[in-house]
Amino acid sequence: MNLVVDKLVEVLSSPPGIGLSTDRLGSRRPAGTGDIPAISISLTLEKRKGAAIARFIRSGDSLAKSTNIIEVRPSPTTFSDDLKSLRIWPLPLKRNPSSTSKVFTGTDVQIRNVTVPASPIEYTITAKPAQKDEFRLDPTRAQIYFGAVQTEGEKLELVHWTVTWRDEILGDRYSGSMAIEIWAGSFTQADDLSRKLQDILKSSRARLREKGFFMLNPLSLGTIENTLRTPPLGSPFPVWKQEIGYVFAFEAEEGGELSGGIPIERINVDMDDQIAESFSVP
Repeated sequence: MNLVVDKLVEVLSSPPGIGLSTDRLGSRRPAGTGDIPAISISLTLEKRKGAAIARFIRSGDSLAKSTNIIEVRPSPTTFSDDLKSLRIWPLPLKRNPSSTSKVFTGTDVQIRNVTVPASPIEYTITAKPAQKDEFRLDPTRAQIYFGAVQTEGEKLELVHWTVTWRDEILGDRYSGSMAIEIWAGSFTQADDLSRKLQDILKSSRARLREKGFFMLNPLSLGTIENTLRTPPLGSPFPVWKQEIGYVFAFEAEEGGELSGGIPIERINVDMDDQIAESFSVP
């Protein structure tokens, strides 16, 4: 629920803004005269049946273009010992989303020799490579085979499409009433803040939708009164206060954080005690 308040604060503090710093906006009520003017926000949610568990919206995984500069040298993760093949990483290998071909082409995987950055050499993908700047792609093994041995110490730029692994996108919906309290040192200041607040919320529909509010309608407008604020800790102090009510509906999306890992090199599978065999991949 704090997210609802945080998103409303972002709207109120966005240009042209209401004229208060973000530490004067939120769920906190003023504890002394040094905390005013301020705006406090509280929520009352509608009662809902069932467990309040965020629902699955969509997978966070997405296609991404990967660009890597690889030095030509034998390595378990890149070049073979004979420098004629190159392992693609990161995986999985995917096709360019704009490609219309049924097979992998030069729009899906590109290689350039960038040893001399000012004069890069483009490599060509072909079924039967014969030259140093020609290569064949094995998409099943995610392996590149060159037509000739590459020169150790040179640098190749490899561009391909892959998947960025992210956590699932989860969402939840909140609806109910919102109490917005205006705290000020004078009637004029309270009235000015109140009018600015209402104007911003009325004119920022697109911004509110962007932040997750698909409804925020006026509900009530209280009087501006001079009262004595008595904080839980501290001394009472005079303040001008007004409460404005809204009804709201808000949908939050959370998750999608980038996750990572390393290639699975080996999986051991042990049989039960009745079978004296073992299995591994590879």
